Order: sequence, then C-alpha cells, then structure tokens
Amino acid sequence: DAGDHIWCSRYILERITEQVGVVLTLDPKPIEGDWNGAGCHTNY
Repeated sequence: DAGDHIWCSRYILERITEQVGVVLTLDPKPIEGDWNGAGCHTNY
C-alpha cells in the first residue's frame, strides 16, 4: 500500500512539473559530496 502511494505521488509530481516547466529529480542524493545517511532509507 505504501509503495503504491509512492508511485502515484511520483507520477502526479512528474505531470505537475511538466505542466509548470520545472525539472524534477528523484535522486536520493542530488548534490555531490559525502552526505552519509541522506539516501532515503526506510524500514517497514
């Protein structure tokens, strides 16, 4: 269920950003450097 919500949210975000001309990135670490712990680790 949570996985379905993530997929739907990403789809909606992609459609909205296309309409308004914004670049969307879903990379867990979009900025270079040593960002230990910023990888979107989740436990269920």
